[in-house]
Amino acid sequence: MKFKALCIAITAAVVAAFVCAFTVDGDSSIKEITHPYINTYECTRATLGDADLLENCDHIRIVLGEGDKLELLIKKKGERERRRTGKYSFNEDTRELTADITILGYPFRPRAAIENGQFTVTTQIAAKQLVMIFEAK
Repeated sequence: MKFKALCIAITAAVVAAFVCAFTVDGDSSIKEITHPYINTYECTRATLGDADLLENCDHIRIVLGEGDKLELLIKKKGERERRRTGKYSFNEDTRELTADITILGYPFRPRAAIENGQFTVTTQIAAKQLVMIFEAK
């Protein structure tokens, strides 16, 4: 009888440990588990050379959606929000995001690694360095 009780207790402990190890937060979704990069990213820093691009903007956001849909949202102070659409790909192994978007008639194809819910886009524009830091909202 003691042997059966001991076996049941050990089995219950193993099952409890297994269940605890793989518990998913109740607020989580399948998207957060399978595609955690799908999110809205807010630009927290944007400079072109010495100029601060955010001082004239209410916000600059990038929305990575299902599939390969990307949306760039820019709202300058006192103006309506402007939207640009494009496509993106994400390499699960390198955690690298590659976007394809056209801005003012010019194709733009930045690449950035997403780490800890943030990524940085850097490129040269007219001999000045553009630096944009985005963080998940």
